[in-house]
Amino acid sequence: MFGYVTVWKPEMKVKEFEVYNAVYCGLCREMGRRYGALSKFCLSYDLTFISLLSIGMSGGFEGAEQRRCRVNPLKKCTFCKNDGRYQRLAAAAGVALTDAKLSDNIEDSGFFGRLLFRFLRLFTARWSKKAYRDVPELKCIIEEYLAAQRSAESDPDCSLDKAAEPTAKAIAAIAALVTDDKRYKSVLSRAGYCLGKWIYLCDVADDIEKDIKKGNFNPIKAEAERSKAPKKYAEERLQPVMNMAADECRNYFSLPDLGVMRPMVDNILNDGLWHRQQKIFKEE
Repeated sequence: MFGYVTVWKPEMKVKEFEVYNAVYCGLCREMGRRYGALSKFCLSYDLTFISLLSIGMSGGFEGAEQRRCRVNPLKKCTFCKNDGRYQRLAAAAGVALTDAKLSDNIEDSGFFGRLLFRFLRLFTARWSKKAYRDVPELKCIIEEYLAAQRSAESDPDCSLDKAAEPTAKAIAAIAALVTDDKRYKSVLSRAGYCLGKWIYLCDVADDIEKDIKKGNFNPIKAEAERSKAPKKYAEERLQPVMNMAADECRNYFSLPDLGVMRPMVDNILNDGLWHRQQKIFKEE
């Protein structure tokens, strides 16, 4: 995933930030335990959000404890006390989505780029096979995502909505796996769809100048290139759509009972998304 779904620390209480860090570090540890130490490079803030939802919906937060960080043994980190079962989905989704991203990059890269991504896939392909055994539903989600993404990128007249659809549907399907409670599956799916669309639009805006320079796919590339100010055009074109997606996402995610994870989720949705969005458009 892309790493755009972040907290806004200035608006968090100290204890809330400590819980968020415990979930983040716990997910890092769980990925290492399930898929090996190198799989921790697949960790992202987006996955931590999925983990917050999983723990919140299950009521599985059993407190936190301090342990040595395996990445930096000189440092002590706070970890969730649970045994990792509530972070299984986020861990599996992380390695599966990373493998899908590398597979997509192979299609879009030059000779040396393809060599690099093929080498990296020697690891991620193995991890993703294990992830599909842990969460069998992910295999179909990822395969449909890749097929739809390649179809969109091969369409010379691809619209912004069509380009965003594969990511939105993939995140919707993953969000629906957070709970077995049928009352909330459709709510989480719709919330995930809006969040996935917002994430994709962030990536479109963030990469517009690089995509123009390298000739990569970007659904607004032609119009942005004609405007002579690509980043400014991206802001004017995308920001209203991103605001609508984020607003709808907030409305749907407000419905489930997330227990002790509710303050962190609300911070991300009410403050984190907006500040991350503004950072993209303010970067030169």
